[in-house]
Formats: sequence, C-alpha cells, structure tokens
Amino acid sequence: MDMAIKRTLSKRCGPYWASAIMTLLAGFNFMVVASAAPIEKSETVKIPNLLQATKILSREEILKSDPERLARVGRHIIIGYHVFADVKALVEKKAIAGIFITDHNARRRSAQAIKAEIDALQTIRRAQDLPPLVVAADQEGGAVSRLSPPLKRQPSLARILTNLPDDDARRKAVEAYAQTQARELQRIGVTINFGPVVDLKLNPKNRKDGETRLRLRAISANPELVSKVAQWYCETLSRHGIMCTLKHFPGLGRVTRDTHVMTGHIDNAESELEKSDWVPFRDLMHKPYIATMLGHVRVTTLDTKSPASFSETVITKLIRDRWQHKGLLITDDFSMGAVTRSSDGVGGAAVKALRAGVDLLLVSFNEKHYNTVMSALLKADANGLFDETARKESVARIDKALTAGTTN
Repeated sequence: MDMAIKRTLSKRCGPYWASAIMTLLAGFNFMVVASAAPIEKSETVKIPNLLQATKILSREEILKSDPERLARVGRHIIIGYHVFADVKALVEKKAIAGIFITDHNARRRSAQAIKAEIDALQTIRRAQDLPPLVVAADQEGGAVSRLSPPLKRQPSLARILTNLPDDDARRKAVEAYAQTQARELQRIGVTINFGPVVDLKLNPKNRKDGETRLRLRAISANPELVSKVAQWYCETLSRHGIMCTLKHFPGLGRVTRDTHVMTGHIDNAESELEKSDWVPFRDLMHKPYIATMLGHVRVTTLDTKSPASFSETVITKLIRDRWQHKGLLITDDFSMGAVTRSSDGVGGAAVKALRAGVDLLLVSFNEKHYNTVMSALLKADANGLFDETARKESVARIDKALTAGTTN
C-alpha cells in the first residue's frame, strides 16, 4: 500500500517530494510527547523547482491576482511603507495583516497626523469585517527609538536599572517606564511593540555587530534578571492593550555579526543555551500577551544552513513540536541582508518560514521586497505547498493575539 502511494506521489511531485511526504505521513503513526532529547540536524529543505524561477509580479499584478488567494497569504505579512496611498491599496485588497510604523512615517509629523492615517486604514478593515490591522512599532527606548519625535524619547531599559538596589525598586522603575511608553504608543494606535530585547549582554570577543548595537540595548547578562524585567514590562504594556515582543530568538548575545548585513551564528550546544540564552524566552513566550521574534541567526548544532527565522528544525521541531509553543511567532525584517543575500532569497525564505510555523513575516525596510515575498507566496499557495489546517491554526493564533490586550 505504501509503495503504491509513493509511486503515485512520485508521478505527481517527483521522487524528492514523494519521499518527504511519505516520511511526514509515517511520523503521524507514532506521535510522541516532546522530550529533552537532542534534535537531529535536518538536511536543507529544498523549495520545489516551481519556485526557483518565480516571476516577480508588479504591485499592480499582485493586486489583480485571485482575491481569495491574495487575502489568504496576505494574512501573514506586516509591511512598512513610505506612501500612504500604496499601503491603503493593499489594505483595500486584504493583501496584508498589518503595518510597521517607523521613523520615516513619523519624521516631521505630529502624533495626531500619524494616528489619522492609521485610523483610516482600520476603518477599511472594519468595513471588510476583518480583525484590526496589526500596527507594529520598534520603540525600545534608547538607541532604538524610531518614533521619537513625536513620541517622548526614553532611555533604554538597561539604563533605568543602573544602580537600583533590589527587585522592588527595579519593578517599580520598569512598570513606570512601560506605562509611559504604552501611553505614548497609544497616541498613534500601536497594537504591538517590538520589544523588549531579551538577548543576553554577553559581549563576545571580536564582535562586529554594526547596526545591531546590542551593548546599548541588552538588559543584562543574567537571564533570570532579564526574565523578570521583561515580564514586568510586558504585563504593563498588556494592561494598556499593547502586545510586547521578545527578541531576537535564538538570541544575539553570542553573535559577532550584524544580521542587517549577513546571517549570524551560534555554535553552542542546546543544553548550554537552555540554561542561559533561552531562559527569558522559555519563561515568558507562552503568555498570551507576548509574541516572539525570530532572528536571522543559525543555531549550527540544529541547522547549518538556515537561520531561525525560516529554519524548519528550529521553528517546527524545536519551538512548535518539542516545546509545544502555541503563541505568536514573528520574523525579524525580511529586508535584512541575512535574508536577501541567502541562497533561498526573500521569496524562498518566506515560503519556508510559513511552512515551518511562522505566523507573521515582517517586511519593513524595503517595501519592494513585498512584491518578491508575495509573488513566491501566491505561487506556493497555488501549487498546494501550504497545509490548510496549519494555516488556519496560524490565523487563529494571529486573531487570538490581537485580543490578548489584558493579562489573565
């Protein structure tokens, strides 16, 4: 029986994908409870040949594509924009899940003007009977304060903790800080903030992290302290209806490269990472009002080819299967060099990420990459590369996250 199925699949999909599908089906016959056993390194998952020469559609062609398919894959994309008319057209066609507001949207503009644009887009969504757009910002404080001005500029979380004597003092300081930040973000209608940074402040030798500037952003080298601070911060944002985002899993603390330019890597064993870098993530990522951002960093003991942001081994096998994580997973910006210069390219990486279990793809810096991403996703969807059950589960996670504005 199995051989007959495999022969049929080989005719339709080719021998490589027939073997892959049979392996997957076999796995359903003996599902086991997640254990602490090491995850085996997987071979590079190849996107079928049909995606290798995907034509990059123009924005006009994308907007004229099949409406149901466009809306189906668009539910997984957050896009940055420069021209309001461009993003409005995408919202009208249900072609995105959310928007990313950053410095070029805020430059020389008032909070009221920014909010008026966002409100106009949300009005369109309500008329479509869709959940609100995700409105994301990268307002960490300190070195990363993309919306200041017009929003109030704050120091980094690490800075406000300097010389505080105990946890009581630290908690009060963090909660006051987060309350101020939440109220500022509310002024323009932000619903999710890409913070806090929970990468450990390890300061490895020969670090050349360029724009990452982790030394200015990381809270501490102590994972337990980082967990506490992140929890106080996220709980406070949640009370104001704003979701926080832990970043950047699997951690940038040991990474010596700038992932804006190239892929970083971590060579440490899982057992070591579980006791240090991953502690804040494991402590908090399960909470309903917290999202997790996947960084463009390879964990070489798990996957030597793909960074965590689109690695099947990291996303599916580690996070979704072993850890049984049901929360929201967002990628770091797919406009970054670690993705654009990868062998998969932006389109192939996007397909891999969604197939693996990512919920939202961030395409914020270069909106032209939206065309590349959407071209690949539309073609992949048309050719049945996305599991419908998994897709519906992902949409449910997105919708649930949007309503998790208050802590339970």
